[in-house]
Amino acid sequence: MASLGQELRRERELRAISLEEIASQTRINLKYLQALENDKLDILPGTFFVKGVLRAYAKSLGIEENDFVNKYHEEIIIQQDARDQERRREEHIPFQPKKKRGVLVVFLVVAVFLGLLGAGYVFVLRPGRVKPPVVRRPAAQVAVKPVIPEPGLPSGAQAQDPAQEAELRLELTFTAETWIQVVADGRILIDGLKGAGQTAACVARQEFVIRTGNAGGFSYTLNGRTGKPFGAPGEVKTDIRIGRDNLATYLVATETRPGRTDLP
Repeated sequence: MASLGQELRRERELRAISLEEIASQTRINLKYLQALENDKLDILPGTFFVKGVLRAYAKSLGIEENDFVNKYHEEIIIQQDARDQERRREEHIPFQPKKKRGVLVVFLVVAVFLGLLGAGYVFVLRPGRVKPPVVRRPAAQVAVKPVIPEPGLPSGAQAQDPAQEAELRLELTFTAETWIQVVADGRILIDGLKGAGQTAACVARQEFVIRTGNAGGFSYTLNGRTGKPFGAPGEVKTDIRIGRDNLATYLVATETRPGRTDLP
């Protein structure tokens, strides 16, 4: 099927009329007439101008103007449809795979998230399976059994021997800055510098080994009984051993209570 420009050229050549003659007669620029015959309508400055050129061209050849105007409209519609199809193809075809990949990625992310959430519920948050965190304390801060002072004994009653108790309890009260280390049954339970006013306590089953840089910087009790000073203030002691066999050696002798009648 011949195009609009090809039909115009054929009609002109059948009449042996040159483009120059049409340009002179219609006063239309020759390059526009050439563009019209070559179907380069995009060179012409607009639809309204194209219609005017077509009518003048047909009139100069003595043929029906509306036939070519209608054919021009048909070509415009065909070209517009072709451009629309090309634009839709360019806009949608390249991006379709990306869209599918994007949906797949979102689906996988959601699936992984739900899987992790379920696993967290089963292994972490499931009722009855939550375990409290284990708190490990340094050896020097191990809690010890609180010491409850024994009430005073009635007159004439006999006090229990501290060496016969199930465990040895040592309580320290610091009156000056003192470095001290206490080893109970081979384990270091107190170790470091203590200030005046601080206290410390620990328990052993067999013996304590005490090292200190200020033997007179603290007082102490053993199983609730007052202990003898280990030395003078500022004196260094490195091997103080207190066990069941020598416990009485470190205790202050029990004073005679008023009302005792055991003297001769």
